[in-house]
Amino acid sequence: MDRREFLSKTGIITAGAILVPSFLKANTFSSQLSLSKKRLVVIQLSGGNDGLNAVVPYGSDEYYNSRPVLGVPQSKLLKIDDKFGFNPKLSGLHRLQQKGWLSIINSVGYPNPNRSHFRSMDIWHTASDSNDYKQTGWLGNYLDNNCQNAYEGIEIGGSLSLSMKGQTNSGIALTDPQAFYDTIHSKFFDELQNPSSENNELNFLYKVLNDTKNSAKYIFDQYKLKTNPTEYPKGQFSKQLKQISTLIKSDIQTPVFYTTLGGFDTHVNQEGMQDYLFEQLDGGVSAFVNDLEKDDILKDTTIVIFSEFGRRLKENASRGTDHGAANAMFVIDTNLSKKAHTFNQIDLANLENGDPIYKVDFRSVYQEVLASILGADPRPILGRKFDDLGLF
Repeated sequence: MDRREFLSKTGIITAGAILVPSFLKANTFSSQLSLSKKRLVVIQLSGGNDGLNAVVPYGSDEYYNSRPVLGVPQSKLLKIDDKFGFNPKLSGLHRLQQKGWLSIINSVGYPNPNRSHFRSMDIWHTASDSNDYKQTGWLGNYLDNNCQNAYEGIEIGGSLSLSMKGQTNSGIALTDPQAFYDTIHSKFFDELQNPSSENNELNFLYKVLNDTKNSAKYIFDQYKLKTNPTEYPKGQFSKQLKQISTLIKSDIQTPVFYTTLGGFDTHVNQEGMQDYLFEQLDGGVSAFVNDLEKDDILKDTTIVIFSEFGRRLKENASRGTDHGAANAMFVIDTNLSKKAHTFNQIDLANLENGDPIYKVDFRSVYQEVLASILGADPRPILGRKFDDLGLF
């Protein structure tokens, strides 16, 4: 087989629903990993979730004046305090907040916000300034600085997010551990196991192939160690969380997991779509938390939920909301500090181009997670220091 044929067949490997993204960077495979304090699970809400209808500022007249149709009636809310209440479809998140296990960080964003889905998501993925373009993600930078193996960052989904791509080390994306293993150990790839080539680029790709095969074997071997009879709600998102839970229960040496729930671009008829998505989010996260708590491993897991931007305060003429800026972010952890519950604030009387103004830089949250959860030095990963929040 010549190099062209090899590259054409191995740039992306697909089998059913699995994908190995762009062949990752070459990672030295090792069975040893010095585990961080905890494991991090990142949940991305793609499309720009309307945080104002997730955590509703019912104490603000501006909210109901700007949303005569979409405003969630106060009588239906799950009250947090005398100013805020959870959407009734987020009862599981409300219970976690009432137990002190969920921090609502409102008004999260960054200076000079960008309302493009793609650009704003890139900013969140790379932890960059709005005028700075980077090719590596914040979690990819963590993998570069602290890890050796692709399996130390696992994304359950169809492709690897920019967030998980590093300069020398990247995570690995899959939708099913067995399908991933079966594909990478298929006859085609087995025939390439011991290549002989004078082409250094081709030898590099062969090395990446072997590293990927080793990671696939390790992930599958760990995954099949545990059966997980826990019932999760129906749907792809809950299935992805169950796969993460099963891997965590197997004691896999993976500090970072990542998954996505999409569909939050609600320009038209928002209420029905957002209700459905909130049911998916709340049901999946609640089952995931209960599953880990039952096996006493929730204490070693932190969950971060974010979206690339919020929505405008004022509803549009199509009973939806348009792209905004600052948004709500959630951090779930059984060991949150008392200060972690002081960030639920928002000012709807002072807007910038129709949007609530950000008060918390999202990179401050990353900084807290990197230092307190992953045990890493945030400075080389984020590039500079941000305000301390004291979440943990």
